Amino acid sequence: MKAEKVLGIVACAFACVSLSALANTTNGWFGVSVNDTTVNAGACSVTTNSVAVTSTETAGKIVLDNDLESALTITPGPETAALSDGLVTITSTAVLTPSDASELGAVAGGAQAGFAVAVDNNQTNFYGYASAGGEGGAPDWIQFTTGPANPEADTTFTIAINYRDKKVSFYNGSTLLTDGTSSEFSISNEFVNLSNVAAYGSGSISSVTSQYEVAVAAYDGKKYGSGAEAVKAKGSGSGDIQDIASNGAIAENPLAENGLYAWECDVLGVAKDAKVPFKPAATVNGKITLQIASEIEEGIAATFKVSGDNGATWSESYPSGAIQIPQEQGKYLIKPDQITVAQ
Repeated sequence: MKAEKVLGIVACAFACVSLSALANTTNGWFGVSVNDTTVNAGACSVTTNSVAVTSTETAGKIVLDNDLESALTITPGPETAALSDGLVTITSTAVLTPSDASELGAVAGGAQAGFAVAVDNNQTNFYGYASAGGEGGAPDWIQFTTGPANPEADTTFTIAINYRDKKVSFYNGSTLLTDGTSSEFSISNEFVNLSNVAAYGSGSISSVTSQYEVAVAAYDGKKYGSGAEAVKAKGSGSGDIQDIASNGAIAENPLAENGLYAWECDVLGVAKDAKVPFKPAATVNGKITLQIASEIEEGIAATFKVSGDNGATWSESYPSGAIQIPQEQGKYLIKPDQITVAQ
């Protein structure tokens, strides 16, 4: 194998095995790190093939000089991504040996996305692979506008795959990479989940980790990482927003302990076993005026209705910052009416 034709290290997501059916926070999923000469695998299996593991003064590294047939392959356990909403990140710290851009070519084996460093006209740049990113939907290596500050030093990069919308983006550290026009590219419609990550080429890897966004709500068959995302996806559309069951399935909206749907609790910033908190509002309008005391998700508006006869009849709908209650003595119920995108 000629080193000048090696792809560097390409972290690819392959559709080889099926995984179970990704709060805007991510959960640690699986990962690999190196301690001296030991490969530490978390929630995954690692096939090293002929890959060497060496030790440096600061940390161990997986040293690669291989091709696809002998790729380092990291396969997550089949049950770990059940709650994924389809947003997955693969982050690696590695030394990517630059190859010639003309040698990148097509990536075999059903690759969804990948990352490499290559040289074109004496300029070293990052490159991202998108399985449907080229003209006419052909697989494509995208040349980004920047490259590594030092090709011989560690680079931390992330491949962010959105299976929901069949898109992929790439990062160097926290910097979103662009080809000068776009920062989001297409993956093939056939890909619906991450089955494994493969690394091959010339260079070394310090770590590979993957995370997924936890599904909270669903709308129109798609899962979202927060109730707010689902509300925004619905917009003015018809149909109901649904909850996600503990096994990751789209649920039939069983009520939480406080009588609200779980996705409503998420949007309103209320624990599932707690009542919606209220506090006096700034305006009075001749009535007792309350406002919600929890933090509603940004970009979302909520209205409420009031009942003075234990839910037999309800008032008009009030905005969350001006819920009006009669001054007459009595017991009043307050319930969410509409949760929509803020205007």
